[in-house]
Amino acid sequence: MSKAFAWIRRFVRGKTRKILVRAVVILLLVDVGFIFVMPLLRMLSQSLMNVMDFYDPTVVWIPRRWSWENYRLVFQALRYPLSFKNTTLLAAGAAVLQTIACAIVGYGFARFNFPGRDKIFMLVLFAMIVPPHVIFIQLFILYKSLPAPAGLVASPNWLDTYLPFYVPEAMGMGLRGALFVFIFRQFFKGMPWELEDAALIDGAGPFRVFFDIMLPPAQPAIVVVFLFSFVWHWNDSLQPSIFLSKTDMYVMTQRLAEVEAALSDMRYRAMWGTGAIMTAALLTILPLLVLYLFTQRYFVESIERTGLIG
Repeated sequence: MSKAFAWIRRFVRGKTRKILVRAVVILLLVDVGFIFVMPLLRMLSQSLMNVMDFYDPTVVWIPRRWSWENYRLVFQALRYPLSFKNTTLLAAGAAVLQTIACAIVGYGFARFNFPGRDKIFMLVLFAMIVPPHVIFIQLFILYKSLPAPAGLVASPNWLDTYLPFYVPEAMGMGLRGALFVFIFRQFFKGMPWELEDAALIDGAGPFRVFFDIMLPPAQPAIVVVFLFSFVWHWNDSLQPSIFLSKTDMYVMTQRLAEVEAALSDMRYRAMWGTGAIMTAALLTILPLLVLYLFTQRYFVESIERTGLIG
């Protein structure tokens, strides 16, 4: 009988310990998750507030005077359909070109042995730590001197076109290009050589080996690089402000700086920095939130398989 009681006591203690550990883990996850979600909730709450709610000390999270006027005004001020189209064209086009180019470059560094390979790869890594701000003046002068392709764009040079965003990405560089080359190199370096050797024995050339044998298993790296590139190009405000000056080509991050001037009504200028700016910021990041909702499972799996954590 005593042995039965002792076994039950150990079982209860072990089960209680598991429940306590699980409760602590869940509590920590909820706490950390709230830290990241709280700014979004605050942004959503203040975007629905009337101007008087910001002067009411009793209003903290839930608006007392629900107002959709912020969304109507900011939607017009952002010229949302046009800026959304421009931002999507820039971010998606640059992300696709950068993903393809960085995959090819990373595969070359991982699977081909050529003179100076390691030294060249060190230069690529060095480009990853160089601040992009130090080369923007030289890039501006360069793009201004380069003639635009005849018949493709209306500009006489590369400025006020998407070429400064497409061409460097198509060459495997551009925004965070060195990091993406490093991701693909590490992924292809870890793939078994037997796959490549079998394809070469069957008579496949280097390009066929890459596209038919090595690229399909690289889906995790492709998803990670594409999403990172898309989000970083979407959120980038420095390069568009330097290379794009025509208002019809403005992206959302550029429109954010002009929302205040577009809201000419003094009644809404008084709430600048509160409801209007929160609404503008929320409408800007809303497409990224929707994208993450549909791709978060693939994104998390890809992050784990590419080894970017740990």
